[in-house]
Parts: sequence; C-alpha cells; structure tokens
Amino acid sequence: MNLVKWFRKNNKKVMAVVVIVIMFGFIGGGALRQLGKRRTGPIAHFGENIKITDNDLLAARQELEIMKMLRADALLRSQDLHGIFLGELLFSEQRASVALINRLKQTIRSNQYKISEKQINDLYRRKAPPGIYWLLLQNEAQNAGIRISNEQVGELLGRVIPQLFEGQTYRQLIGAIITRQRIPEQQILTTLSKLLAVLQYSSIVCSNEDLTIRQIMQMARNEEERISVEFVKFDSAVFAEQAEAPAEDKIVEQFEKYKAIAPGTVSDENLYGFGYKLPDRVQLEYIACRLDEVRTIVKRPTQDEMGNYYSRNKLQLYTEQVPSDPNDPNSPTIPKTKSFAEVASSISKQLIKDKINSTATNIMQEARTLTEAGMGDLKIESEEVTTGQLKEKAGDYKTAAAKLSETYKIKVYAGQTGLLSPVDIQSDEQMGTLFLQGYGQNPVILSKVIFAVKELAVSELGPFDVPTPRIYENIGPVKDMMSLYGSEAGGIMAIVRVIDAQKAAEPESVDVTFSTRTLKFDPNEEDAGKDIYSVKEKVTEDMKKLAVLETTKSRAEEFIALTKKESWTNAINKFEELYGQLQQREPNEPNAFRLQNYPGMRRMLKANLETMALQGRGDPMMPFYLNESRINKQFINQLYSLIPPDKDTAESLPVVMEFKPDMSYYIVKDLSVKRLYQEDFENSKATRLFREDYIQSQSLAVIHFNPENILKRMNFRAASAKEQTADANAPSESEAAL
Repeated sequence: MNLVKWFRKNNKKVMAVVVIVIMFGFIGGGALRQLGKRRTGPIAHFGENIKITDNDLLAARQELEIMKMLRADALLRSQDLHGIFLGELLFSEQRASVALINRLKQTIRSNQYKISEKQINDLYRRKAPPGIYWLLLQNEAQNAGIRISNEQVGELLGRVIPQLFEGQTYRQLIGAIITRQRIPEQQILTTLSKLLAVLQYSSIVCSNEDLTIRQIMQMARNEEERISVEFVKFDSAVFAEQAEAPAEDKIVEQFEKYKAIAPGTVSDENLYGFGYKLPDRVQLEYIACRLDEVRTIVKRPTQDEMGNYYSRNKLQLYTEQVPSDPNDPNSPTIPKTKSFAEVASSISKQLIKDKINSTATNIMQEARTLTEAGMGDLKIESEEVTTGQLKEKAGDYKTAAAKLSETYKIKVYAGQTGLLSPVDIQSDEQMGTLFLQGYGQNPVILSKVIFAVKELAVSELGPFDVPTPRIYENIGPVKDMMSLYGSEAGGIMAIVRVIDAQKAAEPESVDVTFSTRTLKFDPNEEDAGKDIYSVKEKVTEDMKKLAVLETTKSRAEEFIALTKKESWTNAINKFEELYGQLQQREPNEPNAFRLQNYPGMRRMLKANLETMALQGRGDPMMPFYLNESRINKQFINQLYSLIPPDKDTAESLPVVMEFKPDMSYYIVKDLSVKRLYQEDFENSKATRLFREDYIQSQSLAVIHFNPENILKRMNFRAASAKEQTADANAPSESEAAL
C-alpha cells in the first residue's frame, strides 16, 4: 500500500498515538506510573511536628497559581530587594531574566549592600518545589502574628491592577477570575494577604539591627569628609637598581621568613608587605585568529545585501523623531527616515563587521569540532569522566590550527601560555578583555570562567553565566570587548582549554621559576626573560629596595632643601635629570619625579572593606583589590595624621612622609581636609539612621529568603517511607517531589 495513502486513511489513529506520546514525554513516564497512588500519610514535617500532606502541597500550588493570575510576580519584582527575592524564590522557575539580574547587581554595588553574587545564585539552587517554600513562609509569618486584612488587600489591588493589566479595573479582572476559574473573591484576597504578610514579616525581622550614634558618625565622616593632597613621590625602586645584590644566605633568610605570606599583605609584623606565596594559577592552551586577518578573506557586501539590511532595519535604526518645523525646535515631532544613500557607508561597515565575526566564529566552531572528534565515546556531561580521560581524547591544537590555516587561507594560531594568575590575565592587554557569552548573551570575563575549574574553585559561576569548565575541556569561542562594542578589526577570537591548575602555595624553594607567557601572535613580541617569573629575583628586588631606603630618605630631604632655593618645577626637573634615569622604564612611562595631585579622597572604613569583600566573593581578582584597598586606606589615614584634629590643613609644609607598604617617601607640598562638623551631622542624623537601617535590611533579605535557610529555620524534613501510604486518588508523586 502507498505510504501516503495509508497515512491519509489512518490519520486520526496516528494523531491519537502522537498525542499520547507527547503527553507521556511532557509529564514523564514516572508520573504516569504514579497515577492511581495516593499517600494518605504526611510527605514532610516542619516545626515541632507539623505535617505537610499531598493536599497541603496541592493547595499551596493552587495559591501560587492564583497569585500568578494577579501578576504578583511582577508586583513583587517592582518592590525593594525583599520583594524581588521573594518573587524569584516563588515564581522564577529556576531561571531569571538577565536584565533583572544585572539590575540587581548594579543596585547592590551602587547602594553598598552586603550581598555577594553567590548569595544571589543560591536563590536558584532550590532543594524543594516553590509550594514547599510558600507553605513554610506563610506559616512563619502567621506564627509571628503578621496579618493583612482582606480590605487592605482589596484597596491595594484597586490601585495596582490598572498598572499591571493595561487599564483594567479591579472589578473587571477579579470578576473574570471568579467567572472563569470559579474562585471566590475572598479566597483571592486571602491568598494575596498571606503573600503581603510574608513580605512584611521579612522587612520586620531584617530591620532589627541596632546602630549606634558612633557608627553613624563614622559613616557620615566617611561619606562627607574629603582630603586633598599634592606631593612628589620618592620611590626606593628608582635607586634600588644601582644597589648591590644581597648575599645568597640573606636572600634565603628573607625568603624563608615571608614565603607563606601572599604579596602585599601588610600587618604589624610585616610593615612593608613582603610576601612570596604563589597565587592560584592556570596554564591555557589556545587556538586563535586575529579579526584584522579574517577581514582579508571576507567579501565586501553587495548592493542587494546592503539594500536588504536597510529595508529590515530602517524603522528601527534609521528613523528618528524630528521637529515638524525645522525653524522651531519646540514644534511637534514627526518621524523622519534617513535615505539609503545617507546610511550606505555605515551599513557597509556593519555588514563587514558581521561577516568578520561570523567567519571567525565558524573557524572557532570548526576548531572545537576538530579537537573534540575523539571524545565521541565519552559521556562528557558525566562527572565520572576524569581529567586523564579528557586529556587522552582531546585533539591536538597545533594540528587543528594548521588544518584551519590551510582551509581558510589565513594564519590560525595555536600555543600555550605559562602559569598565569588572575592579575597576570587581567593586566594583559589582550587576555584582560576576553569574555564568553553566558545565558541571555550575558558577558562573562574569561578569568572568572577558567578559575572556576574544580581544582581551584576560586570563581563563582552562577546559573546566568556558563557551565563550570573542566581541565582539557574546550572553552569558547571567547571574544574580546572590541567585538562587543562594534570594532571592525584589532581584536581576536579563540577557543581555550585549561591544561594545568595550581592552587596558591608556598614555593618549594627560592629557586622556583616559571613562565608567565600570555597569548603571542607576533614573533617580534617574544621576550623570554620578561616572560619568566623568578622567586629569587622578586626577593632580591625587595631586599635591594629595603637597602636603599635611607638613601631615598636623604634624597627626599635634599629635594625639600632645594625647593627653598628654587621653584618646585625647577627642583623636579633637576632631580629628574640627576636620578630619573637610574631606573629602567618603558618609553611611555611617566617621569620618576613629578608633582601629583589627588583631590577629594575619602577615608575608607573597615565596614567598607567588608562590604567589598562580600560583594566580590567569587571574583578571582578580589584578593588583589582588597590588598590594594587596605593599603590605600592606610595611606589616607597616614595623611590624616599629619593634620591636627582642630585644623583643616597640615602645618609646617612641605614635609617628608614615609609610607612603608610601597617602600617610598612622599614630599607633601599641600594637604587639606574638608571636615564634617557636628552641626551638619545633627541635621542629617535621623536621615542617616533610617538609610543605614534600610541598607542593613536590604542586605539581610537575601539571607532571609535563601532556600536552604528557610528549610533550616523551619526545621523542615521529609517524612519517612513508613509514614507515606498509597491511596488511589492522589496526584502524581512528581508533583510533590522534594
């Protein structure tokens, strides 16, 4: 029989089978097998011994559906962080919009909330369905005596429904729900009243932190007071290159004393911040192409391509509102579309850029295919796959690059880096701009991705970033910010893989050396000596700087004496001529001696550093930023010490100030402070108390709504198997899966 005729004759039967198969796939075979079973016993307990049954969970899910009908999720997300976090916990379905997450992060940074990226990510790492959290939270609020009347809820809905439902009235929306869903009005209002009670309870319990007047005063001074300084820095490094190298035994002694300390860690026992502990490091292998070389193999856009692009985008990109009367800028506006001729040049550039990026992406995707060809028999997603297996099956990067070079007729580069720290990567001109596109096109910087490998686990990758990579697993394509911001050339595109990861550790000996080579494309850029890190050289450099501190101080005192005879400009020029060439510097580096001006610097409090550390948790660069901030805090505090408490300026200027953390002396020419006076503080004290209390409340919201914390504080636990008894009328067990 003809197959087409058979399908036509039996199409109803076929469709019935297809529908059954689709339903089976949608709800899951496990769920179908559970139909006909009902647990008459509890599925879980909380509190002392409060039971949660299937019926309780079903009722909770129904209440969540009612709230969705009222767009309670949108209402919550328009509130402060308490509302946003509650909305994400109950209605996010494991994912949130990138726009919302980025808005959250920006709000947290700008308001100095003590919330880390990990804490945000934890909101989406739930161990129970939303109905369980809803049951627990509403019981918690009720036990605390929080009640919102249905009348208050009705008034609220009357105000917000027109905004949420494009002008619909309360009566129109609620009436439609009552008619279509057969849900009584009082049930609708009661459900929303529970949600508002949960929200109010969270605000109350997160606002009980006591703040003293002394704390508020310190915060006010930190915000309002500013110190300004003008100085010439005398860095011991300028004179150290001419110093004799220390004896070998002294080098070893210095190394042994500070080998377990991270560089830049200043303390009472380590005033200069000596430290030789090696940081977390990764070694990468890469295949890369340069976009300016890819440009040579793409064809210029044709007139048809440009015309089609113009037709697709003229309303969105090339139409603007202009005054109807060119002579009157206040006249009503009308739309005006630029002609094709006006924008042809920009269209051509955009299409060329698109072709460059598309071709480069194709090259990198083909590179992935070539280097992953041998992994077909591995279950890559399985955690049981070992690094050794990945290494054995991984394709050779140099072979793949050579094949791609031949195919595309351009140079495709392959190579390996040295062992690189986060600072090495972020300070590199090319590597520091590389990123991947995460969920929803969210850019994730490369250093954050590669330092997330489980051997290091330094970075925190959330559900909106990219999957955590493994050693010898391809990462990318990675692009640089030039392509993100529309540059036609000058950037690169690459795939990379981590081939080695070293945890932060003490060097085995003072003789440890390793390569710090980054991405190299031009043989002329090679500088083997510059790309080698030597522990002994670092120790020697520190000791030579320490040895010339007295010389540096003497030169600083000579400079002050000279300024009393000549102008500061002449004195600076003379010292630059005498000593400025002692230190080797890059051609574009500034002079060794110059007048520097830093106006309006703020004092940094310990609380600021704590907030910074919390917000940056999971950022591999954070230890470096924190050390820099601590040193900067010490520098500003030392400047403050030069000004008497009852004065606004320093006395007896210029003055020589030693600053040990950077082994330098500062000749301070001018120093002043804009102080916060008691009267000004009293006028703003109440406002500041309210604001600081609000900041603390917002910071604690993410802890209050953390899924794990909710389960712990409500003493939630699943019922034992013996307590759960089958009954023929229960909903699917998958609906109540814990």
